[in-house]
Amino acid sequence: MKRRSPPRTRKVDQEEIAAAWIRRGINDLDDTYPAELGRPLGWVPPSRDRPPPECPRNMVQYWLLGWDRRAAVRQRWDDQAAQMEAQLDKARHFLDRKSEPGKLKRSSMLALRFYVLATGDTGPDYAWTWFQNRMADARDEYREALAEGRL
Repeated sequence: MKRRSPPRTRKVDQEEIAAAWIRRGINDLDDTYPAELGRPLGWVPPSRDRPPPECPRNMVQYWLLGWDRRAAVRQRWDDQAAQMEAQLDKARHFLDRKSEPGKLKRSSMLALRFYVLATGDTGPDYAWTWFQNRMADARDEYREALAEGRL
C-alpha cells in the first residue's frame, strides 16, 4: 500500500498575520467579557498601554492600529449621541407643541427610537442616519408651518 504525502499547507504571509492582529486590537478594546464565559481570576480590562503578552514585538504596531481604530469609532458614537441630544433640545419646543398629557412626547419618542436602533443589530451609524432623516423631515415641517403662519 502506497502512503500518501501529507496535504500541502499554505504558508501564511506577514500581511495576513498583521491583519489578524489589527482585528485582535479592535476586539480587545471591548470592556465586556463574553456573557457565556466567567471572567478568569485576575482578569484586567484591556488597556492600550499593555498589548497582550502573546503578541509578537513586531506585530504590536498592528494591534495598536486596531485598538486606535475601534477607539475612534467609539468616540464617534459617543459624539453622535451627544449631538442627537443637542439637536433634540433645540427642536423640543416645536416637536412637543401638540403633545397630550399622559402620552409620550414626540421628542422623547425620537430619542428612544435612536437609542433602540443604536443598541440593536443595525448599530449606531444606522441610528444616526435615521435620526438625521427624521430631523430633516421635522425641519421641513417647521419651515412649512412658519411659512403658513401656523406658529
